[in-house]
Amino acid sequence: MSFHARFSMFALSALLALVAAAPMPASAAATSGYVVEILVFRAITPPAGEDLGAPPEGRGFNGPSSVVAGAAGDNSVPGVLRMLDASQMQLGSMASKLRASHEWTVVAHAGWVQTATEWPRHDGLSLQQLGINANGLTGSVYVEHGQYLHLGFDLKLGDSPGWSLRELRKIRFNEKNYFDHPGFGVIAIVSPARGTGQ
Repeated sequence: MSFHARFSMFALSALLALVAAAPMPASAAATSGYVVEILVFRAITPPAGEDLGAPPEGRGFNGPSSVVAGAAGDNSVPGVLRMLDASQMQLGSMASKLRASHEWTVVAHAGWVQTATEWPRHDGLSLQQLGINANGLTGSVYVEHGQYLHLGFDLKLGDSPGWSLRELRKIRFNEKNYFDHPGFGVIAIVSPARGTGQ
């Protein structure tokens, strides 16, 4: 089986196993923040027959933002409240499985608690703000609340021209979400932060 076929099978399996069928309303989002954990991984051997440098579609980022900072109830600016340590993260075993497969490299694994902006402001936190300094990985993470909770990534891995992943979509609390590119992907979980225990 070709590498690309194995990657496609992995992506399909991951989507079926990790992604819920429908998002839940984010009315429960009136919390002290959002617990976010991400696992970024890449293929050790790039898949053949793919235009890996093609510009991303930018799903979910289409169109100009309709929310203006400081307007009617939106003076929010995303901010990091605190970082998580390894004992507070949920994706450690998945990171270990990816490493053990010898087909994937874990590029970054991090967790934090943050505030969010209103949908669809599209004001993210840079990887630098999140303390993620992985070699060749740049970009931002977006958490936005409204009727639904949205999570998104605008990431670039490598250069000349590099691989880009750009997608923002509705998600459900406490469930694993998979964002993919033929050469790399992100698995992420967002949970409501309540009190000081998270």
